[in-house]
Amino acid sequence: MTAARLVLAVVGALLTGACAATPPAPPPAPAPRVAVQEPAPERAPEPEPAPLRVLLTDDDGWDAGGITAMRAALTDAGYDVTLVAPDGNRSGAGASSDGRTELEEKERGVYAVDGYPVDAVRAGLDLMRADPPDLVVSGTNLGHNSGTGIVESGTVGAAVTAARAGIPAIASSTHRGRSEDDCAATAAYVTRLVQRLGPPLFAPGVVVNVNYPAGERADEVRVRGPLAVELDGEELRVPTDGPEDDVDLLDDGVATLTQLDVGGAPSSTVVDRLRDVPA
Repeated sequence: MTAARLVLAVVGALLTGACAATPPAPPPAPAPRVAVQEPAPERAPEPEPAPLRVLLTDDDGWDAGGITAMRAALTDAGYDVTLVAPDGNRSGAGASSDGRTELEEKERGVYAVDGYPVDAVRAGLDLMRADPPDLVVSGTNLGHNSGTGIVESGTVGAAVTAARAGIPAIASSTHRGRSEDDCAATAAYVTRLVQRLGPPLFAPGVVVNVNYPAGERADEVRVRGPLAVELDGEELRVPTDGPEDDVDLLDDGVATLTQLDVGGAPSSTVVDRLRDVPA
């Protein structure tokens, strides 16, 4: 081997050894992981509250113009209305009862009772015992119920019976009302009261007594009371000199709103919450 070739061989060997000693390049660093935020599970929509359950009665009969107007207004407002009323006119019955509570179904949700308004309320509460009403509305009566006349009113007697049973109640009357058309404005006003009151409504043992002029919307509402009313057996009593008669106000187009406290002092003055409800 020539000297030149020997030198080349030695240099090649040295280079080959150097390459073999070089460590391999490290693998590339993995790309950073980006956290992917999972979308929050959709919340189920809140269930709609059940509509207010109303037991509707009167003393003029299940198909009288006043109760027909009231049922239409409350139903149109979305309330669950069950009508249980006498099978004929029982005006002036006060808190009388003959214990007859057998129901005759006239149509879906409408029942008649061969008894007094008090009997109709009791029959209605028994019918709805599995899911009791939130409110009892009595009326609207064809004619006013104010002054000392409330103790003879079957409309008021039915509402007082409901209050004694632990159900908030409204008694409604239309001064000089004769037909469903006469009572439509009253029914609309009572519906506005119910919308303002609840839920929750007001303490058991309280009746809101409404007297409203017939026909057109009232010019204003005068708030009266509270007034204590006692139920002694089948007798309604007002243990004072008696409430004011509202006939003059009603003739002038003014409605009146009176809180009747049945069997004890209420926890609050309900009518104060209703002072600004439009007439």
